[in-house]
Amino acid sequence: MKKFIHTNHGKIETPAFFPDATYGTIKALTWDDLEKTGTNQIVTTTLHLEQKRGSEYIDQMGGVHGFFGLNKPILSDSGGYQVFSLIYRRPGNKNAITDAGCSFIDPENGKYHFLSPEISQIIQFNLGTDIVTVLDVPVQHDAPTSQLKQAIKRNTQWAKRSKDKFLELHHLTEQDFNNPKIKRPLIGAVIQGGNNKDLRKQSAEELLSIGFDLYNFGGPPIHKEKDWRSNAPRGFHHEMLEYVSNLIPDDKIKYAMGVGSPDDMIFSTKVGWDIFDTVLPTRNGRHGYLYVSKGHGNKDFNNYSVLNIKGKRYKFSNKPVDPNCKCECCSTVTRAYLRHLIKINDAVGWRLASIHNLTYFQKTIDSIKLQYENDS
Repeated sequence: MKKFIHTNHGKIETPAFFPDATYGTIKALTWDDLEKTGTNQIVTTTLHLEQKRGSEYIDQMGGVHGFFGLNKPILSDSGGYQVFSLIYRRPGNKNAITDAGCSFIDPENGKYHFLSPEISQIIQFNLGTDIVTVLDVPVQHDAPTSQLKQAIKRNTQWAKRSKDKFLELHHLTEQDFNNPKIKRPLIGAVIQGGNNKDLRKQSAEELLSIGFDLYNFGGPPIHKEKDWRSNAPRGFHHEMLEYVSNLIPDDKIKYAMGVGSPDDMIFSTKVGWDIFDTVLPTRNGRHGYLYVSKGHGNKDFNNYSVLNIKGKRYKFSNKPVDPNCKCECCSTVTRAYLRHLIKINDAVGWRLASIHNLTYFQKTIDSIKLQYENDS
C-alpha cells in the first residue's frame, strides 16, 4: 500500500529506505553521491550528535539541515538503543535504567550522562529533524517475563512523557497535534516486547491509545554478545514483523527499525511495513560485501546475491560488479580494481562500494513500488 509522508523538508513516498548517517555523514560519500543513488532521506543518531558536537551548537548552525547542508527529510532516533546496548553490556552503579531515565558512563571519555524521555526530545528539537522518535525501552534477550512486563510499562510511560514534551516544545495542544493543516515534525513511538506476542500486543494498544504519527517495530532484543543474530530466536524477524504489523491500522505509517537486507525489505512491505533503515549497505560495502543481481555473486539469497569482492576469484576479473547496474561503481571500475581498492582500505573503494550498495537498495525499493502499481 503506497503512502505519502509529508515533512517540513519534502514528501516521502513509501516504501522508503533511510540510510544511516550516524554522525551526520554517510562515510566516504557526499550528498551529491547520495542523490545519484536515488536516496531522498536519511536517518541520523541523536546520541552520537549530542556527544560529539552538541545539539545546542547544531541548533545555532541552523539545525541538522543547515549544518549538514542537506535539504531533504531527516529522521532522528531517540538515542535509546545505543544507551541500552551499552548498559546491558556494562551494567554497574553508574550504568543503570530507572523510571526517570538511563544513566551511563561514556566508554570513550569516561564522562557521566543521563538520558530521559524529555531530554531526548529536547535534543531532537534542537537538531530540528523532520521525524523524531520517543525514548523506548529495548529488552534483553534472556530477560524473564516479569522484567519484560516492567519494560513494557516503562516503555508506555516514557512514550507518554515524550509526547507531552514534544507538544510543549512545539507549543501544541492535542487538538493541534491532530490538525493536518498545522506544519510540525512527526513523532514515532516504538512497539516493544521482544519475542512475546502478548506483550507486543499490549505495547501496540497502549501506544495507539496515546496517538503518534508513526509506529515503529522495536527490533530484536538486545544481546550481550556482539553478534545477536547467532542467538536470536529462529524466525523472529519475519514472524514477529508480520504479527506486529497486523496490530497497527493500515492507515498509519509503519517503520521497521533496523530492517534490513533486500529480502527482509521485500518481505516486510508485503506484510505492511512502510519505511526501513540500516547500516548494512554502506558498512558492508566498506568491507567489500556487495549486493548484486541474483546469480552474479558468490552466494545467493531469495531475491539477490552477494559478492565478497576480496575473494581470490575476482583478482583477475575485468567484469563490472553487477552487469545489471549502471551506477558509478559498475560503470567505471572492474571487480579486480575495486578488490584492490578495498583490500588497501582506500576511501575511493569505500565510496564506490557504498554508491553501488545504496543504488541496489534503492532499486529494490523501486521494484516494490512498481509491483504496487501493477497490483493496483
